Amino acid sequence: MDQKKLIERIRNGEDSAFAELIHPLIEKGYRSSYSILQSKEQAEEVVQNSMIEAYRNIMSGKEIRFFSTWFYKLVSHRSIDVLRKNGRLRESVLELEFLRDEQGVVDSVLKEETENEIRRGIWSLENRDYRNVLLLYYYQELTIQEVSDLLGINSSTVKSQLRRARNALKKRLLEKQMIGVNPQ
Repeated sequence: MDQKKLIERIRNGEDSAFAELIHPLIEKGYRSSYSILQSKEQAEEVVQNSMIEAYRNIMSGKEIRFFSTWFYKLVSHRSIDVLRKNGRLRESVLELEFLRDEQGVVDSVLKEETENEIRRGIWSLENRDYRNVLLLYYYQELTIQEVSDLLGINSSTVKSQLRRARNALKKRLLEKQMIGVNPQ
């Protein structure tokens, strides 16, 4: 059902409409939060708090044009807030558990045998913007426009950062001899 109609039903007191609106967004919101926080418990808490905040915003009459994009942006911002609050900005290489979707998009982007090396390569990139666009685009499966909305930057900037990030990752992996790619 159309998200705007669901929002109207929520405002008219139909509680089941909120569940119908939010349920398809929870898993992706959780994955997004987890990719930022690297903590199952904190990611779950952020998603729960974001759901409450979303409900309050809907009930207060806030104009939300694209609810799913707005919700993912809310989750990401609240995750970053938690990260800042905890002072847990980590520069070390992190083990990241990637959740695969039913269609195997991750497998189509990365070969199974190089997944760990590529993951380490992404986290070893010095430019955080590059890491963010790679994770959001490939692992969270957001579109260029969704990444643009989420990060508050132009879609052309996202495209440029993706291209530069892929080149930086390739260079990093070749330098570390993590992959056996023949440079042309």
